[in-house]
Amino acid sequence: MEEREKRMQKEIEERKQRKEDEKKQEMQRLEELGKTSTADRIENEAGKKRQDFIKEKYQAAEEEKKKNMENFEKMAKENKNEESEKNSKTNAPTSLSSSKIQKPTMNSAQSKNSSACAFALFQNKDKEAGGTGKGTMTQTAPASPNSPQAIKDNLLKWCQQRTEGYPNVNIQNFSSSWADGMAFCALIHSAVPETFDFSKLNPKNRKGNFNLAFKVAEDKCDISPLLEVEDMLMMGNKPDWKCVFTYVQSIYRKLELEPKARAAKNNEN
Repeated sequence: MEEREKRMQKEIEERKQRKEDEKKQEMQRLEELGKTSTADRIENEAGKKRQDFIKEKYQAAEEEKKKNMENFEKMAKENKNEESEKNSKTNAPTSLSSSKIQKPTMNSAQSKNSSACAFALFQNKDKEAGGTGKGTMTQTAPASPNSPQAIKDNLLKWCQQRTEGYPNVNIQNFSSSWADGMAFCALIHSAVPETFDFSKLNPKNRKGNFNLAFKVAEDKCDISPLLEVEDMLMMGNKPDWKCVFTYVQSIYRKLELEPKARAAKNNEN
């Protein structure tokens, strides 16, 4: 009898021990599952935030490009109207031969749709800047101060004046002059010189220069990052001048136009 009771007691204790072991294993499994779920949730949340940031950044860039294109189209239309009025006054058809002279100003090549008109005026400059423009543009009269070409030339002069004296910076166009990132760094440094030591920059460190310029521009000057570092690296020594021009135009707006507008408003008050 005693032997039997001892065996039963031992079996009961072993069952209890097995249940406790199973319970511990289940608790460990649940804890591991909880940790994994938390990690996944954190990773998913971080990924979502990154996607939202990229989406906002892309939308801001698209809006900026759309705004610039609208400005180009508007200025091109104004320039076209001015030239048409000037031609109508100076080339009034007094005879058959004079009316023939006036006809080329109305040919189909000069009546392109508005979306292509602005960039058509830039074809010559595209070649000079290392772009792929193939057409040529002839002018019978000096370009209007408000024409896209004049705006581009003025912006180039502003960049040259702003970066004058900076080593390894020679801005002659909106393409190859910006390929190593030094011009971007000089332009931003001229506005916030306390943010980094320009003398320590190396033209060979293209990626570092682009990263520095774009980050400081966004963080310190509130300039939307319309250019991507990887895109600039991929475009090599002759980046697309239209991309560079669009970004530099946004820099000009933040560093030049907006401060002047604020100063004028303060003077009025």
